[in-house]
Amino acid sequence: MIYLNGEFIPSPQFKIEPNDRGLLLSDGLFETMRVYEGKVFCLEEHYARLLRGANALKIPLPLKLEELNDTLLKLLKENDLANRDATLRITLTRGAGPRGLLPPAEPKPTIMITVAPMPHAEHLPLKLHICTNTRRNEKSPLSNLKSLCYLDNVLAKMEAVEQKADDAIMLNTKDKVACASAANIFIVTHYNTVLTPRPEDGILPGITRKLIIEDCKENNIPLIEKELTVEDVLGAKEVFITNSVLEIQPVAMINDKSVNDGKSGELITELKGLLDKRIKNSIASSEKSPWLYWAFKL
Repeated sequence: MIYLNGEFIPSPQFKIEPNDRGLLLSDGLFETMRVYEGKVFCLEEHYARLLRGANALKIPLPLKLEELNDTLLKLLKENDLANRDATLRITLTRGAGPRGLLPPAEPKPTIMITVAPMPHAEHLPLKLHICTNTRRNEKSPLSNLKSLCYLDNVLAKMEAVEQKADDAIMLNTKDKVACASAANIFIVTHYNTVLTPRPEDGILPGITRKLIIEDCKENNIPLIEKELTVEDVLGAKEVFITNSVLEIQPVAMINDKSVNDGKSGELITELKGLLDKRIKNSIASSEKSPWLYWAFKL
């Protein structure tokens, strides 16, 4: 079952308007969220980012936070995932419109929500490839939005796989490190300081990235958001990437250079433990509260 514009329908019955601007022009946004034991993690944060993006693109957001919370609960139940690990994706488009670039004066947005069970897989250290053919445009207003226009990321991922790597490191137009194809990147220096690119370097400010920054501040782990060079990353003691699905994923190799002898480092292990604590507290808090969107708070 999927949710589409106020209705729960079987996937084979899903239909989208042929003139939907999301399909024709990538005119829309999306959010991907993790569900632990039937509890949505960081819903308030995801909703806030979706709302910021919708306001920036001038797309009405049909669901208030309370309505979204109720919808997600019902969708999980309809798919027999009420007590299981899963992933949720919200897709918001401007809806149908006339030919051409200009949107309709009064758009009627399309909102679709899908859910899938989360397979349990061991997160082994990754091999990354520094992408040279596709760049993040740090000057684009879309660089900080989770827009439907992901073709640069798709091309970067394809290049990485062609090079027998798991994912790409994307550079911006100034040859500075931005992100992976669908994740934020962090490095740990030999002085045990955590470094990560800034929003103005062309990154999407990830939800898990935000939690990592908070955990570092709360646990006196030095962290700096700064412009990173390729040399910074290749010379790092530890490297890891983050997103809501991967959580924290260590990196074992970049191009042909080994990172930390291919093992997960001590600081990565500590940060993973802090994130796991947040997740466990989220589950416990959700069981006591009717509001899932408070679950991420400690």
